[in-house]
Amino acid sequence: MMIKHMQHIIILFLFAAYFHPIFASDVTIEEAANKIINRDTDIHYSEILRVIAKHGHQLPLETQAELQARGFDFSRQIVSSYRPQNLDYFIDEGIFRFHYTLTGTDAVSPLDADNNGIPDYVDLIITTFTNIGVIDFTDMEFVRPPSDGWYTQIDDGGSDHYDVYIFNLETGYYGYVQAEDYAQNNSPITRGDNEYSTDVEEDRAMVTFMALRNNYNDFSGIESEIIEVTSAHEFFHAVQYGYDGWEAGWLLEATAVWMEEHHYDHINDCYQFLQEFFNEPYLAINYDVNRGYGAYIYFSYLTDNRVSNSFIRTIFERSREYNSFDIDYSIPTVISALNDYGLDFESVTHDFFIANGMLSNSDSAGIYQYSESSTFPMDLPTLEQTITASSDTTMYYYNQILETYSALYYLVDTQDSTWNNLVIDLLTQDSENMRYYVTSIVEHKNDSTPNTYDVLTAQTQTIDVSSIDSVIFVVSAFGYDTINSEFSIRIIKNSSVEMATDMELIPISNQYSLNNPYPNPFNAQVTIQYTVPKNQSFDIAIYDILGNQIRRFNNQKSTSQSIKWNGMDQYGKHVSSGLYIVQMSTESFSQSKRILLLK
Repeated sequence: MMIKHMQHIIILFLFAAYFHPIFASDVTIEEAANKIINRDTDIHYSEILRVIAKHGHQLPLETQAELQARGFDFSRQIVSSYRPQNLDYFIDEGIFRFHYTLTGTDAVSPLDADNNGIPDYVDLIITTFTNIGVIDFTDMEFVRPPSDGWYTQIDDGGSDHYDVYIFNLETGYYGYVQAEDYAQNNSPITRGDNEYSTDVEEDRAMVTFMALRNNYNDFSGIESEIIEVTSAHEFFHAVQYGYDGWEAGWLLEATAVWMEEHHYDHINDCYQFLQEFFNEPYLAINYDVNRGYGAYIYFSYLTDNRVSNSFIRTIFERSREYNSFDIDYSIPTVISALNDYGLDFESVTHDFFIANGMLSNSDSAGIYQYSESSTFPMDLPTLEQTITASSDTTMYYYNQILETYSALYYLVDTQDSTWNNLVIDLLTQDSENMRYYVTSIVEHKNDSTPNTYDVLTAQTQTIDVSSIDSVIFVVSAFGYDTINSEFSIRIIKNSSVEMATDMELIPISNQYSLNNPYPNPFNAQVTIQYTVPKNQSFDIAIYDILGNQIRRFNNQKSTSQSIKWNGMDQYGKHVSSGLYIVQMSTESFSQSKRILLLK
């Protein structure tokens, strides 16, 4: 019998964390105005409109005049472009109103194959928005955008319908959403409150309208798919604005790309952003709006592995709690949303960077897998440096700098026979603003079976590399504001010195974890989340404080990531308020969490 050689690859991850609001690198109002005035097409138009809406009144009067000549309205607190007024047809369908024309440069094609009196192009857009509405509002339970029903002075507005204008946009623009005014701004009492959210009063919800092209003839790709992806992406901006119109641009774009992928997973238009995102791992995930497009992969990782799709809605529900007009609270917003799921931002973001170091769709990658990674247009993130064998037994890398919420990747080539033992030592100590961690991944490659992985955690690691081809260090930092993280590492080969280590090797295939239940305390229902190996079963039991078993869920399967308890015992009777214990167990594993039922 021939036994194939098994290769081993170790990926080491260094992680630093500290949590405060962080400010992304945004477009200035002067830059935004100049891009409009100069008809710059190499821009993210939605972000330019957001910046002008927010800060347009700060511009010099002569610049304001130039923007007014380009169709911008400075009469309101929010500066916006005017709605087109020359579209002489409109059709109401559901909550939407579609405006178009059959004449002039804004005309859509008059083709009407089904003879229903509506151009086929408009029919396609109507069908697309109907499908989008079902997913956004029925399935995912988002609050619909505020209406402009209180408008009385604007033609083709002033209704409960959401307005979509189909006309000839500037060259290169797929579509956009324009914030126009605060919701219900006809009264200081209701100003900024989305009338469709019945349980919360918003302060910064906004009325918007949407623009789509009258054709996509000059764009590469299939026109129907372009319309679908653009509509899903841009309309989600309208939904976002119904919660907080001043939320950070990177978060708006990242979740809008996530939404277009959720709607039209087969199109994978979002892949165009991945190459740049992985080419520049040294940029923070929230560095700027451009970075945000690729940062959708962060939220895909979370919804694929750690949370349900409703997490995206939770983000914007939480965003209402932060006044983001002057300060970027996007990271605290994400932290709050994760806490609602019983998850810790540090932990899951740590896992995200581990997943990027694997890029595996194998079940053996556990909670670090990307189901579509085999079709991604890139491999691992760009390496900062490749370290090869040298005559030196100790190598130092001082003053390594990276931004918070970013990562640097280093490859150590250990194929040379001079490598035996490898020591990874993070020399930078904890400080008031930073905590550092070292995490590694051991990848075992085999030609006949799927790759398997082990996860290691330690500040200092000593690794036998005699049968290992390479080691990838991933250095990641979290901190306050936009300060850079500076760190130093030491690499020692063939060390015979016993070095202190707290390394814990945990095979992914054997990982069980009971996460914090949420909400906690709870009233009607609590969600119990867990992480388990593939194709494994386990039990979850609920006990009262005296140790009496109240409810048991036997032989749960790893195909699910959570169960819900409605506060009833095994006989279907409601239990009383109080403290209860959730216990997850197998033959070799047991973990407990406390929950508080309040009625």
